[in-house]
Amino acid sequence: MNMPKVYLKYFETLWFQITGTHCNLQCTHCFISCSSENNTLDVLGTDVIRRYLEESSKLGVKEYYFTGGEPFLHPEIAEILRESLNYGPTTVLTNGTLITQDVAQALARITHLSGHKLEFRVSLESYEEEGNDKIRGKGSFQKAVQGISFLVKAGFHPIITISDLPKHEGDAETMDEEFKLLSDSLGITRLRMKKLPLVLLGRCAELIRPYHKSERVTEKCLDNFPTDNLQCTTSRIVTSKGVFVCPLLVGDPNALMGMTLKESLSPYLMDSPVCYTCVSSGLTCKNEDVGVIKDDTVRKSVRAFYTNAAKQPQKELCCPTSYHPASVSHIPQKIIDISYGCSSPVSLAGIKPGERVLDLGSGGGVDCFIAAKMVEEKGRVIGIDMTDEMLATANSARESVARNLGYDNVRFVKGFLEEIPLTDECIDLVVSNCVINLSDRKENVFREIFRVLKSGGRFVISDIVSDKEVPLSMKQDKKLWSECISGAITEEEFFHITKSVGFYGVNIVSRYLYKEVNGSKFYSVTAKAYKYKKSKECVYTGQYAVYSGPFHSVTDDDGHTYPAGIPVEVCTDTAWKLSNHPYEGMFFISNTQNTDAKTSCGPKCC
Repeated sequence: MNMPKVYLKYFETLWFQITGTHCNLQCTHCFISCSSENNTLDVLGTDVIRRYLEESSKLGVKEYYFTGGEPFLHPEIAEILRESLNYGPTTVLTNGTLITQDVAQALARITHLSGHKLEFRVSLESYEEEGNDKIRGKGSFQKAVQGISFLVKAGFHPIITISDLPKHEGDAETMDEEFKLLSDSLGITRLRMKKLPLVLLGRCAELIRPYHKSERVTEKCLDNFPTDNLQCTTSRIVTSKGVFVCPLLVGDPNALMGMTLKESLSPYLMDSPVCYTCVSSGLTCKNEDVGVIKDDTVRKSVRAFYTNAAKQPQKELCCPTSYHPASVSHIPQKIIDISYGCSSPVSLAGIKPGERVLDLGSGGGVDCFIAAKMVEEKGRVIGIDMTDEMLATANSARESVARNLGYDNVRFVKGFLEEIPLTDECIDLVVSNCVINLSDRKENVFREIFRVLKSGGRFVISDIVSDKEVPLSMKQDKKLWSECISGAITEEEFFHITKSVGFYGVNIVSRYLYKEVNGSKFYSVTAKAYKYKKSKECVYTGQYAVYSGPFHSVTDDDGHTYPAGIPVEVCTDTAWKLSNHPYEGMFFISNTQNTDAKTSCGPKCC
């Protein structure tokens, strides 16, 4: 079979098989057959983990995951997590049965002293004790649920992980509803779930079936397939036997990439049937595709609040923006009176005539009408809002604005931030003014923004962020949600989400303190970022980029480092990217290309 190779695009995440195959449970579907007696992979020492963490920081790793076996069997788990949080956001994958109140509180203190976020993914097989214990062992459900409860009380927001066992087939909606009821009883206001397809190895192969001979990945399988989504293009996992290509293949000697992280950067030949599961299901072991199982409580509350705000101006709502008189001279005063935001993203976006602009959460339409003047007659502006009263008010002003401008180039559409009703790659600029914090599915919002933007397009977003994670008590306050407080995320999380979605050049345009609530500080921040898509023709053709200073060196989002004044070979896509915003003017790009000496992009590419 013609099996393809995959290259490490950029080293984003590092995993640790911290307790090897040692586990206090013996689940019937474990794909590496973990148990208290399985010594195939041993426990990692703290010094070993520390060495790998140090090496990873030099390679640009941004996020860390600890799995097993069962990570909480490790006697030094707290110290290890403290160390990891010095380097980046950290997630622990656990069965939850060993988490006590003291453990949860100790981890909360560690997180409080860290600048990075600590997440937990707790595995359950059912929302009922009988269904779970049949797979994970008697008593495991009650212990896991208690562990989750301790995490919640300590201020954490655990993710529930379930496997796609046949008993769940055809009953996904009921399962979601029942898990939501279980999470409500544990005090989890917004249930996050990670649903994993089965990996037909180990005990799972015995329980279900082994892979068929036909279940293999060929080069044809990857035609027009976005390989950037594969975990093996962004991460590696450390075990007691060396560094493997991914967490699913720690038992496969062909997936051993070396003993150091540097050795593991080589391409991987996709010769395991597990690769078929990843390609066919879109599986990633990371937190990227975590779904939110919930009712529409937040959305309904926010919509009701802003319905009233459309009828009666709320002067103290959010942090009302002062616009330059020349920017709003063509806009009716009633629209300005109900403009609620925390900055003026359109004035900071560098809007050009002829551009297509999308305003998310457009409200009464003030930012749309300002943008309409900037894009001029050949440009287009679309406002999206979920509140009927706001849309009606905005549409009532369209005729007046069009008459004042001499053209009509604005349209308002009902829709949600998480489900933008537009086609792919149709927008040059997305703006949003203090609205994304009102969504409890922010990653979905940014994925949608990325989808509708053209390659080279940008977003300019003004929003409220916090200096630390908002406490659970504040998240449950509906009024604080509508006032842009409860839904705020930290600046670090904002950067992490936007970069994980695929945006480049994320930078802060403006920032000021908005208010302080219950000991937490909230800032009004305007951020800008760009969308670049790697082309199929991306190759090395002898082009070089020279960073002009003033810093000693800089490192881009793809992990390329550019020492000042020293030529660095770049591929065609990187050369184009560095020649445009936001990097334009920072680099000298050689125009000389040897089209006869093309080299395919590999691990060091964009």
